Amino acid sequence: MFQLTTMMTRSSKSCSVLPLLLRFNNYSSSSSFPELKFTANQPSPDSGNSISSGKVFKGQRPINSMVAAVFDSLKGENSQIKTPQTDSKLVEATTVGELLTVTDGNGVSRRHALKVVSILADWSSTGKVKLSDFETDPRFLRLCRILSKQSSAVAKTSRNISHGEDLSTILNITAEDEAAKMVTGLTLSQMVKVMSALSSKKRRSILLLRSLAYNITGSSELLNLKEAGDLLYSMSTLNFPDENLLSRIAADTCSELENAGSELEKIARKSSVVGSILTSVGLLRYKNPALLDALSEWMIKNQGLCRPQDIFSLFLTLAVLNYLPTNAEKLFQLFLPQLTPSEAGKSSVWLEVVWSLVLLNKATDEHISSILDPMFLKQLEGYTAMSARLKLLNIEGAASYLQEGYTGPRLPLDSRIREAKYAPTKEKEEIVAAVLDTLRNLIQSEKLVRTRVDTGLGFFIDAECLLDKKCSPLPLEQIELNTDARRVAIMVYDYHDMCRGRAEPTGVNAFAANLLQAQGYRIVTIPYTEFKPRDKLIHRVQYLEAKLKDIVA
Repeated sequence: MFQLTTMMTRSSKSCSVLPLLLRFNNYSSSSSFPELKFTANQPSPDSGNSISSGKVFKGQRPINSMVAAVFDSLKGENSQIKTPQTDSKLVEATTVGELLTVTDGNGVSRRHALKVVSILADWSSTGKVKLSDFETDPRFLRLCRILSKQSSAVAKTSRNISHGEDLSTILNITAEDEAAKMVTGLTLSQMVKVMSALSSKKRRSILLLRSLAYNITGSSELLNLKEAGDLLYSMSTLNFPDENLLSRIAADTCSELENAGSELEKIARKSSVVGSILTSVGLLRYKNPALLDALSEWMIKNQGLCRPQDIFSLFLTLAVLNYLPTNAEKLFQLFLPQLTPSEAGKSSVWLEVVWSLVLLNKATDEHISSILDPMFLKQLEGYTAMSARLKLLNIEGAASYLQEGYTGPRLPLDSRIREAKYAPTKEKEEIVAAVLDTLRNLIQSEKLVRTRVDTGLGFFIDAECLLDKKCSPLPLEQIELNTDARRVAIMVYDYHDMCRGRAEPTGVNAFAANLLQAQGYRIVTIPYTEFKPRDKLIHRVQYLEAKLKDIVA
């Protein structure tokens, strides 16, 4: 049985395979990207979008109403706005007088006024200066008038925009909170247009995006298919996966697909809309069974309208999300014959198609041999993306352990493709390190555990050990000698290894587990949703011990 002891944490690396999903269709609501990739970056506000919090000002007496209003308006203002002509001067300022020299001259921009008042707010809140030192200064009052005047103008513009006069005004406003407030006056279609414009400009304004997501989700209007496609496209390109908005889009899309009206019939003749929705859903790793079933059913009913690239998008998305729709048998029967190298055109596209079939366990010997054929591998020599090499290793793994009776070509033993290794993200390294630290308190000897085991099949095992029926660790070399030995692979799943919508492993992680099981491993999966690195050590040890006992029972 395990012995509990406390050991120091050691850092360790792990690896996960991040799949590449091509945007095969040419459909785009605002801009066109030939290829989009899954990123390892978890959604987070950009530093340039940071919003200063409201300050508490220390003073000896009450401030007048205008000054109070301006200070109050600073809550949420973006104090990080760049003003190249005055930034150095303002940074070097040490007194109120030096700061207020910005008002010298005929014109003072809102940017300058906002920067100065923000600095004064900081100084006042930290006690460096008193409010009485500047609240009656004519130069400071001038800045207050500029800011209050602009706020009134924004409110007036918001009323105009609600009538659809100038949507571009929102995108031209520098202060994020002002633009976000104006969203409430827009119609649903206008909000979709603003989101598309942000995507086209690659402007990831978190505060504005959150306001759009909140107001679109709460709108009583129904999104049509094109609007749903526009939103999903924008969310994928901006890496903004708001789950409430995703749920709303999924519900409206299902409703539109089920209740085919005249408008839908017009859109249905542009299968690129459905293809784009499928691609974006895959890129966002959004696993919604009802949505995927509805899209698959639409593809079957409208098979004559579907382009090859739309069919490719369907299978890639299903593979990435590890999902087989309710009509899977009919779907594969109908569309598998249409998946051919000639339809794919490029060798890199055909690799993606076959890889998706391998993950879905629908690849034939002919599919796999077409990829591992020496002539095809030679065509891919110029396509050296790491994700492509890892996919080739995945397919080699399927040929070795999952494709029963396969006798076709294989990757040469000396192929440089076998050297491909994917570097883990920082977040993945941190959670793996915490798991290994916990494991060392259960298995004391490092000789009884292997870490970061390269399978040679496009992924790593985070930790490997050998346990008997009583869950006691054994030397790893006894695997052939001890019939009671259980070969255990510990696989850690971070945020990027899991789907959204449903906290389940992505297709490539589920495939890796299948490969390991075929080799005789018992798999212990540790998702980030269950394991908290900052939990007390005793809780982490109890969690991991229960997992190990369960797997060898």
